[in-house]
Amino acid sequence: MPKAIFVLLGLLLLTALACNLPVSTVRATPDEIGTQVAQTLTQYALQPTITPPYTPPIHETPLPSPSPTPEILPTSTPTTAEDPRAHLGDPIYVDTLDSGRSFGLEGKIYEDENTLIRVQSGSMILTSKYATGYHGWRTGGRKIQNGYVEGLFRTGDCAGQDTYGLIVRSPDFIRGYWFTLTCDGQYGFGYWDGEKYVNLLTQKDDRLILRTGPEQTNRLGVWMEDNTFRLFANGSFLSEISNAQFLAEGYTGAVIAAHNTPGFTVFLDEIAYWNLP
Repeated sequence: MPKAIFVLLGLLLLTALACNLPVSTVRATPDEIGTQVAQTLTQYALQPTITPPYTPPIHETPLPSPSPTPEILPTSTPTTAEDPRAHLGDPIYVDTLDSGRSFGLEGKIYEDENTLIRVQSGSMILTSKYATGYHGWRTGGRKIQNGYVEGLFRTGDCAGQDTYGLIVRSPDFIRGYWFTLTCDGQYGFGYWDGEKYVNLLTQKDDRLILRTGPEQTNRLGVWMEDNTFRLFANGSFLSEISNAQFLAEGYTGAVIAAHNTPGFTVFLDEIAYWNLP
């Protein structure tokens, strides 16, 4: 066979083998892989997951028919020379509790085994079902650190140690400071730490500043300035306490506990907020 034919056959054989050789693989560097991942994430515009703030549990039940509101006079208390209202000017915000939105109670009620709380007819209405001393509460409204906060409370039937009051600086709807009154004329200040109540003050009102007994109105205020708390009732100064358990801003609210009267009910008509001078 001519030599040229052998050369031609050899070339054909090499071509056939070349078609079945493994394909060369080029490995990407870590920098190139990182760039490709970044480009993919940008293309799909991934967004971080945002956890919504904690919302207190709400028992979603249609509101009951309005119950008669006791006729209580007066519904406000006059100012005195030591009353913070007299020299702080107009409040920066007043929650008249017409809708309950600021406390997560718009068109809803909160109810557990011991406490019923709803907003109705311009009041937050707190009812302690049984005279066991169980404390029920609700917080919300505006967060405030240093300032003056005041709540206007009205009582229904009550006696003895039936308790109600104002909550301030609640950091998480659970913990916070409590400024409380009893139906027989004691006041107290302390805090709930999430597991237990720590009492900082219990005092008998010897000056007769508090309005005692059933169907009464009391205006409760807490002046908060860093770790100093000044307690006021009906425009008069009661006591000053220093404590640093909760120094950051927190929510406001109300607390109730029946000790003597099953079905003890309190009406919170208004919460007002002031900045300090």
